[in-house]
Amino acid sequence: MNPDADSAVAVVPAAASAVACVPSRFADDLLAAQPFAGYALEECLASSETSAVFKAADRNMNRTVAVKALSPCPERGSAVEDFFSQAGAVARIRHAGLARGLDAGRGGGAFFMAHEFARGESLEARLVRRQAGRFGEKESLVLVRNLASALQGLFDLGQSYGDLRPGRVLLGDGGRPKLLGIGFAWTLAWPDDRRAFLDSPDFLAPERIAGEFTVDIRGDLYSLGCLWHRALLGTPVFRGRTPAETLDMHLAARPVSPRETDPRLSAASSQLILWLLEKDRDARPRTPREFQRKLAEHPLLEGKGEDGENEEGEGTAEGGDW
Repeated sequence: MNPDADSAVAVVPAAASAVACVPSRFADDLLAAQPFAGYALEECLASSETSAVFKAADRNMNRTVAVKALSPCPERGSAVEDFFSQAGAVARIRHAGLARGLDAGRGGGAFFMAHEFARGESLEARLVRRQAGRFGEKESLVLVRNLASALQGLFDLGQSYGDLRPGRVLLGDGGRPKLLGIGFAWTLAWPDDRRAFLDSPDFLAPERIAGEFTVDIRGDLYSLGCLWHRALLGTPVFRGRTPAETLDMHLAARPVSPRETDPRLSAASSQLILWLLEKDRDARPRTPREFQRKLAEHPLLEGKGEDGENEEGEGTAEGGDW
């Protein structure tokens, strides 16, 4: 089974969790053509029919980088403008919780973005390896606190992320989590957003599913609530019989209180998750910082401050992918 490049982390997996990549036709064609000026694609780390992640050599800077390549759907007429606008925004970001983009370009009918190379795994992979597929409550709080800090870093630059989910979070070896790359980019491989959403329905804000023109940081906070629920309880907030039903549940269904699912959880965690999962974005935290302030009052985090200090064993992971 290939790692899924549409939600992949361009990292080197730890030996215990490494999954060999069998390159897709798309990845094989890029390896053969070497179409990206200045980069030598060396090893496929993850691939699908429309995207691939490579370990690559940056010839100009004499360094190893991660390169994510994407084949946009021809029906996405504005894909070029959107891609390079967002790539430029990513390249300007400097924050410990956000992966640093190095370069972007195109060649051979594909777009690419280069990032610093890193060792680690995605939050999704980490959860799969965990007993019951979940984190302990305090561990989940530290994770969410650090991700909220990263979202605030985006907000301070007038940006939102747009696709926060476990596959987009890099966990380096003992490292602080990082958000990876351009959140919206994966949708460009599909003819329209609805088709893309059906492929990954578990972490999307209602307003994004509804196709509202303006989607802001409060949509990322909804996704953070979905991610926290998944990490803490081991299951998505909603799971319909079909992807379309799951999307409809995000639009209209009331989420079950996390304490109803697991009575061992604190009331504070349950209430904070439900606050993030409000259908009306005006009822959610207005900014990540507002959420951080409330999170800092949690009994398991009191005295740590809004962003807190890293728990024992945590440091800052370098690099990542989009």
